[in-house]
Amino acid sequence: MRNQVVLLKDEITLEGTRVRLLPASPEHLDGLFKASNHSEIWMYSPSTISKHEDLVSTMNQWMKSKEQGLRYPFVIIDKSTNEIVGSTGYIDFSPQNRECEIGGTWLDPRVWRTKVNTECKYLLLKYGFEELNLVRVQFRTDVRNERSNRAIQRIGAKFEGVLRQEMILHDGYVRDSNVYSILDKEWEDVKARLLGYLRKEDIY
Repeated sequence: MRNQVVLLKDEITLEGTRVRLLPASPEHLDGLFKASNHSEIWMYSPSTISKHEDLVSTMNQWMKSKEQGLRYPFVIIDKSTNEIVGSTGYIDFSPQNRECEIGGTWLDPRVWRTKVNTECKYLLLKYGFEELNLVRVQFRTDVRNERSNRAIQRIGAKFEGVLRQEMILHDGYVRDSNVYSILDKEWEDVKARLLGYLRKEDIY
């Protein structure tokens, strides 16, 4: 087995049956803003996108973090409509520790409870463990966000604990965050579980 992490490349495109993940760039601003214009998306988020200027600022932060090798943001294309329906990515990338977090994930509510999020997680985890040679992938979410917690638990991530008062949200609320992880030795089981979900026709 390789013992060195593969550094994030300049351009990564990940594609499944339902979604295509493209490297986020300023050319995606209009599509991202259309998908983000729903207040319920930002209920548990440290930031909010309510006007185009918010998204421009967010994109600038993404590009700076990407240049530093700390983050790799994607836009999510729903292949059934060829429209942008959200964003996700690798954050807090640590080559020396061979780990990162999958985060910064938000979706247009019209694709909630579809296979979009499940396939995004599958593609990101597969690339992380099988191409980047990571040993650990982390997830964090607001302890109050039942939908997000259920989704993370459902894919087989292990609960590690609570980070108390870990983040101040855009509305001033001081958030406690649940932390979950998947290790490289657990990936094959998680992979089989995700592929099983993706083979089903039901929404979830």
